[in-house]
Amino acid sequence: MKKTFLLFTAFCTLLFTSCGDFQDVTFLGIENVKVNKLSQQGIDIDVTAKIKNPNNIAFTIYRSDLDATFSNMNVGKAAITKNVKIKANSEQSYTFNVKSDFSKLSAGELPNLLSIALSKSIKVGLKGNLKVGKLLMKKDYPVDMVKSVPLNFGGL
Repeated sequence: MKKTFLLFTAFCTLLFTSCGDFQDVTFLGIENVKVNKLSQQGIDIDVTAKIKNPNNIAFTIYRSDLDATFSNMNVGKAAITKNVKIKANSEQSYTFNVKSDFSKLSAGELPNLLSIALSKSIKVGLKGNLKVGKLLMKKDYPVDMVKSVPLNFGGL
């Protein structure tokens, strides 16, 4: 029992001290938004974002739910559907699959949403907490952004 406790303590100490000089990860912007599917039930999009991680450790952005707006129109929750691993000491683009459910929109809002989606660019807003971490350490990071992005229709 003592060996297990000592091993666990040593592991935790190593884990926490190795993360001591963690630098901020930089979000460099959204490069592309590809619409995979758009229907009355919801939207399925791939968002490609550039991220700089100056740290010596990789981490994962876990499935997260965020409040979404399209051109200042509340479209409900947007969910990142798959975990995305951010490499250590890197500056590269990562693709996030995001799905949003339109079930809470009224029937009068759907034509407005369609006209927004058919434009060449859209103002996308995301607000909420993004879950990130490594192994057993997970943390929520607040997200509150509005960005005008070009649209690319993939599979309508």
